[in-house]
Formats: sequence, structure tokens, C-alpha cells
Amino acid sequence: MIDIKLDAAAWDGSQDDAQALLEKWLVAENEQVKKGQALVTVVMVKATIDIEAPVNGHIEQILISNGESFPLGTILASFNDSEV
Repeated sequence: MIDIKLDAAAWDGSQDDAQALLEKWLVAENEQVKKGQALVTVVMVKATIDIEAPVNGHIEQILISNGESFPLGTILASFNDSEV
């Protein structure tokens, strides 16, 4: 199982209590995806970032919903690198 979260480098220069907004999931749970495919769009103060699939597989479980804010280190979803 792979944790999907915003790379710590994306938070560089942010305040300690900074939050990001999960704008939209681009795939559903158990939808098969390919490595590099955009999974989710996250909005930060200075940028909008798409997080890509680290390998072929599928989102096992979405943990943060569209429109929810989250702090540094939050796991957004669990990702499984096997086929559904």
C-alpha cells in the first residue's frame, strides 16, 4: 500500500500552520490508473498542484474529500499497486 500525499517540498516557504485545499479527485476509488496519471488537484496559496500516480494501480481509499483543507503530512488516499 502506498500513501498518497502532497510532497513536503510543495510546502517549502509556507507557514507552520499552512493548509492546502483538496480541490477535486480526478479518479474514483478502485479505478485503475497508470503511472504518472493525475489523481487529485490540490490548491495552495501560491500554486495548484496535481498529484500523480506513483505507479500503475488504483486508489484503494480516499481519506480527504473534495473541498476539505488539510495540513502538511496528511495522507490523502491509500493507493494499491495491484489490479482491481
